Amino acid sequence: MRKHLPRLLVADDDAAIRAACASALSLEGYDVHTAQNGCAALAEIRRWRPEIALIDVEMPLMDGREVARQLRQADEHKLTLLIAVTALSSMAERAASIRAGFNYHFTKPLRLSALLETLALHASSLKSAR
Repeated sequence: MRKHLPRLLVADDDAAIRAACASALSLEGYDVHTAQNGCAALAEIRRWRPEIALIDVEMPLMDGREVARQLRQADEHKLTLLIAVTALSSMAERAASIRAGFNYHFTKPLRLSALLETLALHASSLKSAR
């Protein structure tokens, strides 16, 4: 029997990337919801309160960094693990993601093994913190 893993939101404006990430993470046992833009991501995180959010930095309506900034202003989202997922790979871009409130900055194409390793490190601490 597979153990229950945290709720996880995948936010990306690319439908194929969104579906692939959601499918792979669902197969790993995560309870996954998706959002197609920054505004939808912010609304879904506020409504559903996932423990983890993978957020594309470059999305329409509201970019991922603005989503992170707004979430970090609210006490109920201070412990949410926020992971930036983007094609932007420079050190300046990574620093901008961290300043915005992301815990991690992953570059596309996303390596599922690296993501799963990071999620595994945080899964137990997220459950005990809630």
